[in-house]
Amino acid sequence: MSDTIKTSTPPKPEGKDLGAMKFFLILILVGSTVAALTSLLQGTSIITWYPDIPSWVFFIVGILGLANVVFIIFLFRWKKWAFFGLFGTAAIAFILGLMTDQGITRSIASFLPVVGLYFAYYRAKWSLLE
Repeated sequence: MSDTIKTSTPPKPEGKDLGAMKFFLILILVGSTVAALTSLLQGTSIITWYPDIPSWVFFIVGILGLANVVFIIFLFRWKKWAFFGLFGTAAIAFILGLMTDQGITRSIASFLPVVGLYFAYYRAKWSLLE
């Protein structure tokens, strides 16, 4: 009798392109961490730079940054739901940008990391995400 355990986890991909993908994820992770810490810890000084933006927006941006950190960590573990979470935070940032009159171009820019991540790396490896 065989005592092997079958797992339903797909094999993780290997290759050169994963180094670039990890680098891209780390860039998003660092950016999200900086945005979260800046918004949450320096919110009062940021408010003086942007007096037309309500103060609660900076709190929301900080929370979105912290959520992005969690989602990026789970993307390193190949969880599909984390990609959708990252897309969701980008959608909320888009709406916040429109609500605060940041303009359509700056608002759409919130989707660039997620769309770039999908088209550059995950589209080819989508079936490998759990």
